[in-house]
Amino acid sequence: MSDRLLPNINKILVIRNDGIGDLLNSTPAIALLRENYPGAEICVLAQPLNAPVLTGNPHVNRVLIFDREGIHRRLRDRLRFYRRLRREEFDLAIAMRTASWSNLAALLSGARYRLGRYQKHAKGTLTLKWRGSYEKGHVHEVDRNLELMRLISTGEGNRKLIFNLLENEVSFAKGQLAEWGIHPNDFLVCLHPGGSSFDKQWPSENYARLADWLASEHNAKILILRGPNEAHLTRHIQKIMTHPSIAHAPESIRHLAALMEHCNLVVCNDSGPMHIAAALNVPMVAIFGPTDYVAWEPLSEKATIVRRDMPCWPCSAHKCKIGWECTKKLPVDVVWNEVARKVSGLSSN
Repeated sequence: MSDRLLPNINKILVIRNDGIGDLLNSTPAIALLRENYPGAEICVLAQPLNAPVLTGNPHVNRVLIFDREGIHRRLRDRLRFYRRLRREEFDLAIAMRTASWSNLAALLSGARYRLGRYQKHAKGTLTLKWRGSYEKGHVHEVDRNLELMRLISTGEGNRKLIFNLLENEVSFAKGQLAEWGIHPNDFLVCLHPGGSSFDKQWPSENYARLADWLASEHNAKILILRGPNEAHLTRHIQKIMTHPSIAHAPESIRHLAALMEHCNLVVCNDSGPMHIAAALNVPMVAIFGPTDYVAWEPLSEKATIVRRDMPCWPCSAHKCKIGWECTKKLPVDVVWNEVARKVSGLSSN
């Protein structure tokens, strides 16, 4: 046995209660964990909205839900949850999210081994620590997670994101598209104009112009997918467009993914759905603003990013003194040109 491998590991908790992109970019590290501890039960702690991305993941045995905005908002409910964690009797807890709460949750789990990054409060609760640091604009999140996992594993791991659709989800998407009058031979383009915050969202007027160009120049069918609180975006885009389009709010992340998987091209902002499209290897043009694109670019050979370079990059700040010019003033022509190259490449294949 390698001296990196921990002895007598039968049950592992991976703490990853943050965004869709964070969770998906952890799947290569979880796969490396499974490779090194094949007999262990691996449980992932996740938020209720994002947990479904792990459905069908062959390396995850169970998903535990921690809902800080819902059922676990009150202290009494949180304490009950921590007691439940402790009863699970984990041997190893991995604070994959770099946050004080994750370190504390690892301690409260009762696991005798607790792995995490030595960068936040409650770091003294960790028994195994990664003590390095990363400069912005240099390392992808997948590589950060793999490097953490190599402290207790052997092998390099595979950088491929893992998202597996189920047969019924594929059937659902085919049926839904047929209901909308979209056929398998149609050139279907998905737009996802939303995002987790305003600073990441390219103006909806620009999406409308792009969609009209795709419809007129390439006879594309336009499918605009949105989140539950983004109806205003799709209404505004459709109001400006001169060509018809279909706007839809999927009932779940899984349904969104199934519809994206049937598209010929996805154009979107830096967002969770961007990482889903990357994991499904759907051709994509992703629009980036202030986020560190080196750390969060969609990890797929079929993905291309478009961005406006700024002297203040990367800031990843939600408060900006110049009005998020990196996103809001990214010219439509720049995105058009990249989409055109992508469409040309699709046509030649």
